[in-house]
Amino acid sequence: MEAPRCEQRITKVSLAEVLRCFEQPISEEQAWAICFQCCCKMEQLSQGLSPSLHSVFIKGTGSIFLHADGSASFKVYRKSDVGSSIQQSEDKLLEYLGVVIYEALDWGIDDKLERELSDPLEKLLCLMLKLDEKAMTPAVTLQDVIKACEEHLSRPSQASSHYEMTCRNLFAEYMELQNLVTIIQTSRAFHVLPVLGAPELHTLTGFSNVLPQTSIICELQSGVKLRKSSERPRRCTPPRESIRSPYELLLDDIQHKRYTLRKVS
Repeated sequence: MEAPRCEQRITKVSLAEVLRCFEQPISEEQAWAICFQCCCKMEQLSQGLSPSLHSVFIKGTGSIFLHADGSASFKVYRKSDVGSSIQQSEDKLLEYLGVVIYEALDWGIDDKLERELSDPLEKLLCLMLKLDEKAMTPAVTLQDVIKACEEHLSRPSQASSHYEMTCRNLFAEYMELQNLVTIIQTSRAFHVLPVLGAPELHTLTGFSNVLPQTSIICELQSGVKLRKSSERPRRCTPPRESIRSPYELLLDDIQHKRYTLRKVS
């Protein structure tokens, strides 16, 4: 299928848009990748690149962006907009980044339920959120978080390429799903064929309620076929049985010659 032209102009997407699109929280591996890429970006900004690290203000999933190349960036505020008093220190930025990562891991989950995280990831988030009293002094640094993300892998030297690929794949899956939704919205003469034995999807309403978005991505990668509605095979549904009266039952038996009628003398 051909991708819409607008897809070529999209080079980044916010984490909030990704969560709304997939309608499910991020995986732990995606959390490690986003955390690593964000810390690497902050480290670059701390070295005097424009914009400076002091202009970064992390607040919510809408302030973190994933790029097509697998890198990450932040929403930048100018001094004229927010004032110099809102500048955040390195440890504060890491704390707010931890809040955003935790929010993305817990996105869409019932308030009564609590997601169980692996010990290494939970330890990292506690370090960033300053939930561990021992981690209060000294303050957590960018290098501490980057090192923890590297040691999470069996080959720490491949952390940069691995996490970059993870974020790049997440961006690509988002674009593929957006592409599919756009095709469904703009095409009136086509219907999506049944996927994985699910009921036919005739309208976009309820589209996200029928299948998890990850299943749709898997089908996109293996190939989804679209047909014109006139070419769609029609299913013959059995007639709906209704409650019939004794007279109707008797008449049906006579019509099918289940009984032999004798002449009345």
